[in-house]
Amino acid sequence: MLSFVLPTEAHRKDVLAFYAEFEKSNETCIGYGDHADFDKWLCGMHNRIAGKNLPEGYVRENFYLCYDKDELVGVFNLKFELTPFLFNYGGHIGYAVKPSRRNKGLATQMLRQGLEISKGFGFEKVLVLCDDDNCASEKVILKNNGVFENKLFDAEENVFVKRYWIYL
Repeated sequence: MLSFVLPTEAHRKDVLAFYAEFEKSNETCIGYGDHADFDKWLCGMHNRIAGKNLPEGYVRENFYLCYDKDELVGVFNLKFELTPFLFNYGGHIGYAVKPSRRNKGLATQMLRQGLEISKGFGFEKVLVLCDDDNCASEKVILKNNGVFENKLFDAEENVFVKRYWIYL
């Protein structure tokens, strides 16, 4: 079972190493933004969690660091409302597993546990999206009982996204 924790100063080293692994793979993921300036990143995460001082288009969300024992293996976020953009192209939930720990079932486990967290906050269903070409993420969503709704083109990212509802 993974541990989901909200980020604090104590996680500085883990967070920087986590995102450095994505950089080495020429990838980014949720929460990547200002991570290099950890103090700014942490302040931004605390603002998201509190729902205060948010940039335009942002909503309140819980951003979790996901640990397998003492190792930060992934990140998970739960948005508490959906703007029109998030409804079409973002969803309630985002997650990422660091490259060296992929294909070991961690994303499936992370989403499963994240759905329980969502349920605890009173959600009855959540919207989860993946890029059309992200077969691994699509499998994770389907393993967690995702119900396909449709596919939309995200002009901003120049990619099609698949939209799934998961009923809790």
